[in-house]
Amino acid sequence: MSGICDYAIKRDIVASCDDPLVPGVEQEGVIMNRKDIDFATVAFNATRKNVIETLALKEGKKAYKVIVPGSTPFTGTNTALAVGTYQNTFTNTVNMVILANDPDVCADIIDGLANGEYVVILENKAKNLQKEENPGDSAFQIYGYYQGLKAAEISNDKYSEETDGGWSVSLQETKVPKSALFLYKTDYETTKTAIDTLTSPAA
Repeated sequence: MSGICDYAIKRDIVASCDDPLVPGVEQEGVIMNRKDIDFATVAFNATRKNVIETLALKEGKKAYKVIVPGSTPFTGTNTALAVGTYQNTFTNTVNMVILANDPDVCADIIDGLANGEYVVILENKAKNLQKEENPGDSAFQIYGYYQGLKAAEISNDKYSEETDGGWSVSLQETKVPKSALFLYKTDYETTKTAIDTLTSPAA
């Protein structure tokens, strides 16, 4: 191996007329403890290195749904370039609101988010369902796989009109080597079923 990475673009930069890009994400996502992922069984696509085909959890572990209502759920979620000394990377930010504030929510969610490391899967509204090859491959995007999403800001404003007295949470993953990572296997429905399995009750 030469140790020299091939940093070059490999296709035309054009917009899709048949399946145009649309902004935003769906209201329902999935969050899991990064330590619960069975990394030994993770399978990447053989030729598309930013596509994971198999993502499973360790025995007895499960993921959890995260639902953010409203017309712009997960507002502020983004990926940004981070310029480095020898290599540029990316920073992922996932924002969410938790419209609740009781002892169980604080103990089971907020306290964990404050110090843990997480992986989140969000469903883009732009799904590429009209593509001839790999239809739906841009639907499910993964954040936190490489470094883990960690709390960057957590706040509870009693008079916030956005959270109605609930919690505002911002999770961040730094030094990410790839601009994006997607979960996709065969087609949209197959991938969606695999994600639903992650949130099923643990065996």
